Parts: sequence; structure tokens; C-alpha cells
Amino acid sequence: MAGDPSQLRIALTAPRLDPESGGLARWVGQFAAHLERRGHDVHLIGFETGPAVISAEVHRLRDPGDPWARAREVATCLARLRPDLVHDSGVAPRADVFQPATGSERMSERAVIAAGGPGHRLKARVSPKVFLRHRAMASLERHQCRGAGAVIAMSALVRDLLLGLQPLPVDRIQVIHNGVDTQVFHPEVRQRRRLSARRSLGVGEEPMFLLVAHNLLLKGADTAIAALARLPAGSGVRLAIAGGDADTPWRQRVRRAGLEDRVLFLGPGQDIPLLHAAADALVHPTRWDACSLVTIEAMASGLPVITTPRNGAGELITDGHSGFIVPADAEDVLADRMQQLLDAPLRTRMGEAARVAALPHDLDSSLSAVEAELLACRCRPRC
Repeated sequence: MAGDPSQLRIALTAPRLDPESGGLARWVGQFAAHLERRGHDVHLIGFETGPAVISAEVHRLRDPGDPWARAREVATCLARLRPDLVHDSGVAPRADVFQPATGSERMSERAVIAAGGPGHRLKARVSPKVFLRHRAMASLERHQCRGAGAVIAMSALVRDLLLGLQPLPVDRIQVIHNGVDTQVFHPEVRQRRRLSARRSLGVGEEPMFLLVAHNLLLKGADTAIAALARLPAGSGVRLAIAGGDADTPWRQRVRRAGLEDRVLFLGPGQDIPLLHAAADALVHPTRWDACSLVTIEAMASGLPVITTPRNGAGELITDGHSGFIVPADAEDVLADRMQQLLDAPLRTRMGEAARVAALPHDLDSSLSAVEAELLACRCRPRC
């Protein structure tokens, strides 16, 4: 493969390669397709795979569970492939570009533990298994940051987190926000599909908020449900939840809140632009998100978004102008902002401002910036 810089063997390593498993897997698929269009020989390495969406070769590895054991599995595969460049989303022990899609696996897991309630937190605090797992995560993250030729943070939030956790020089971390297809996610698409989209969901004229998340607890679906319960029942407001499977506890939560006729659990595999067409606003009260794709997609579609300071994509929102930023777990504040967005003219103004804020973050520009960092590593010595 040596000689022609435009024809490289590039390995992309990630925990999941199934596009329906969340934003990370979708992004990896998009980046792989981008690199293939540029003429590169792309190989995907991961532990969970789904339906093939591109022609890149997929290497599914056995999952030993432990972070370092997984890293060794990836290292063995890379040694066999001998790629020219390696881009890692958080599972390889060493890469040319380290771009932790979650920002920090430890941060994500701790956010889920914290959301589980006092009993869940206590159990995790005294669990030797959790302690050892978090110690392994911390060790691997340090190794990944120090060994990479370049580190890409998906937001300033992640950059500051990494700088706080790792002794890294600031100039080794480049911030590149996620990008979205601003033609697929477009206000005109929403308007064109709106009537049929709402009809397919059984929604009439009542306002509908949308929440899209694979991990419902991490992304604050419980907070959104509690906030909905605070809104006047006579308002007829609906909440559609897509992306994650709602098991019995989630449905019981809705039943206890008396919201069975106001909450729609749509499950995974949804047509997100179609849901944008049906929705009036997106709620994303996440407890941790490095740079939420669903946030930027909704903004590009012309939807106002309510999210938290723990979402790196929230950096693109001007609070009160193109959306709202509310504290995580603050169901009362979230309910107040949802109440404000029942005003149609305000939704329109905010949606238009959200679209303008999202436009600089188009998919091709974002992927090209990541590609440029990766290719630059060919002539940049690693630490």
C-alpha cells in the first residue's frame, strides 16, 4: 500500500459497528463510506456488527468484556492487517488518531450509575468488579491518549475533560464537532412530510416532543417523562421516544405517571427525518453526551432543542435563542422550557435559528476534517 498517499489501507476500530446501536456506530459507518469514496481500502474492527451498509471489510472480534482484554483483541487484529493508518473510537491500545466517541467510557458509565438511584450507586461503590473495571478504563484511556499521533475531541466539553484527566499539551487535541447531512435534515423535508408523518403516529394537532436515544437512562428519558407529567393534562402534549427498546420498567414508569395516552415508545430502527417531520421540538436531557448527533440533526431540520450542559453539541446552541440549555435531572426546569415551546411562533423563531447554527457543521466538512488529521499522521511522529 505504500507510495500513493491517496490509496491507503485504513483501519477504523470501534466498540459497535451496528448502525442501529447508536450514534457512534452510525458515525463510524459514515466515516468509512467517506474514506472509501476517497479511494482508500477501509477495514472496520469491532465487537458488535449489524447489517452491512458499506462495502468496507468488517472484522468482528470476540468480546472478552474487560477493557484491556478487548484492546489486546484489537491489537492482534491490527497486527494481522498491518494498516497504514488507524483511527480509534475507544477500543484500540494505540492508534494514529484517537477520537473517543463517548469522550470517556468511565464518564458515561458513571452517569448511568448515578442515574440509577441511591441503592444502585451504593452497590456500584462497594463492588470490586466495578472498581476494577473503572481502574482498567482509566489506565486504557491514559495509554490511548499518550500513544496517539493526534487526539480529536468531538466538543470543547470533551477536550476539557481529557485535559483534566490526562497530562496532554493543548495543541495535541483538535476539536471537531460531529457533522450531519444538512440536505437530508432540512426544514423543507420536515414540512413536506409533516402531515403523513403525524398521521402515521396517530398524532393530530397537539404539540409533540421527540426524544431519540439508544440508552434511555443515560440520555434522560426518565427526566423527560417526569417533565411531561408536570405539564397541564389539558394541553394534550405528546412525547415520542425512539431508538431504545422500552422494557417493562419503562412502561410501568409511564403508567404510574398516568401518561399512557401521551407517551409513544417507538423502539429502534426508526426513520429519524420522518420523526422530525412529525415533531415540534427535540428534548435531549442527557446525563452525558460527547457531541449528540441527534441534537445537531434536529437543529438542521429546524427543530428547537432542549438539552443539558453535559451534551457537547449544546455548545452550538445559544440558550434562549436557538434552543434551551437546562441542568441535567432538573425535571422542573425542563417542564418550564417545554411549556414555553408550546408557543408556536417561539418554536418557529428558535427552529430557524437552530438551522442557521447547524449549517456550519455539515457532514462532509466534519468528515473531511477528521480525514485530514488522520492523513497528517503519516508524517507526524507519535509520542
